[in-house]
Amino acid sequence: MKGFNFLISIIISLIVVILGNSCTGSKRYFKAAEKLEKQGLVNEAAEFYLESLKRNYKNTDARIKLKEVGQKYLDFLSSQFFREFTTGEYESSIQTFEKILDFKDRAGALGVELSYPTAYKEDYQTAIDYYVENNYNKGLAIFKQKKYKEALPYFEKVKKYRPEYKKLQTYYITAHCEPLYQNLLIDVQNKNYSKALQTIQQIYKITNQYKDVKEIEELCNGYLQKNILLFKPNLSNPNIRLNLDKELTMQVINGLTIGSNSNFINIKEDNTFGVFYLDAIENNPDLLRAIAKATNSDYFLAVYANNRKISSPAPQIKKLDAYQEFITKVGETYVKEYKAVPYNNVKVSKSFGFDLNYKIIQTQNLQTIVSQYLPIQATEQKEYNEFIYKPTADIRNFYPYNPATTPPFSQYNPKPWRDLFFVNKQLKSNEELQQDAIQQALQQIQKSITSLE
Repeated sequence: MKGFNFLISIIISLIVVILGNSCTGSKRYFKAAEKLEKQGLVNEAAEFYLESLKRNYKNTDARIKLKEVGQKYLDFLSSQFFREFTTGEYESSIQTFEKILDFKDRAGALGVELSYPTAYKEDYQTAIDYYVENNYNKGLAIFKQKKYKEALPYFEKVKKYRPEYKKLQTYYITAHCEPLYQNLLIDVQNKNYSKALQTIQQIYKITNQYKDVKEIEELCNGYLQKNILLFKPNLSNPNIRLNLDKELTMQVINGLTIGSNSNFINIKEDNTFGVFYLDAIENNPDLLRAIAKATNSDYFLAVYANNRKISSPAPQIKKLDAYQEFITKVGETYVKEYKAVPYNNVKVSKSFGFDLNYKIIQTQNLQTIVSQYLPIQATEQKEYNEFIYKPTADIRNFYPYNPATTPPFSQYNPKPWRDLFFVNKQLKSNEELQQDAIQQALQQIQKSITSLE
């Protein structure tokens, strides 16, 4: 207990030394290392001397002490390795030798060369040979009992040092994948296809060629895939509602057929029946059932757009004063003066919008599961400043307030205000805003479609 309390007191004192000041530099690590060394904690001191040199490569004292104390540390580890190796503690000896290599490499990167008995390299390889064979045999014995999860840790140890050892790769893949594969079969049997696909992705992290997993993946995708028939209105039909915006409607429909398909959603366009969904749904359910059967559709999707709106209001202009700084010499002193310069603060905006209408109908019972009427609007707004009479002075000489008369606590950084004089004043064209609005509409429909997956 006394030894334990003694160690705790040392650790606490070290933490105080290191964290007692916000500057945890080379000198502080050096002092902490000296304290550790005086307490006989050579191994810990070596690490602190290394850190001290790492933080200041020119610290000569740290370099000398690292050479001295670091070598003692390696000598200690070398003795420990020899003892563990000769007594057959191969796993411990491997770990100890890797500590030797790690510390030697880190010190060498700082220009401090340390050494250990070179004969230990061969002993290290011998230890690995014993370690690998032992774990391989233990893992294989468990594997043959089909206890795959229990066998896997042994194969992991072998893989670390001898990834190509005997038939390790085959056993390793099977130990990983077979439990997942068995779960996969259960998921498919229970028609839990989404979970089955998640399990398949876990298998693919190990290998993409395990048994018939690819065929099962295709099967699951097939069961999960939903076929959506997108009604394309017959624009020549006189019964089409008069306020339908044909251009916008076709842009939305074309965007859906190009960009909304996924692994589980297949959108195909109705180019055969030429129905428009309000008439068909309300007046001819038998026709819809026939179409669903003929096209093998799980859902109907009908879309139209109308009420196009383009807005370009007049700019909002405020006439304000900026203050230009002048420095003049009066006698032997320089005096700052500020003169008012008129400018306009301008706010402009432009928008393109329309009303989006769409429905998703489940073909099994012709129930409407999504029905949306959404106003869509793409807007661009800009604010900028412009001088009424463009001055020649540097913009940094201008302020949005008079520094001579404005109290210090009311003054603020003028940079954002100055930046408004360099804003690109050009707004997007109507065509560009129209495309932005179309994308908004497609995203809204895509949300509803994704919920079907």
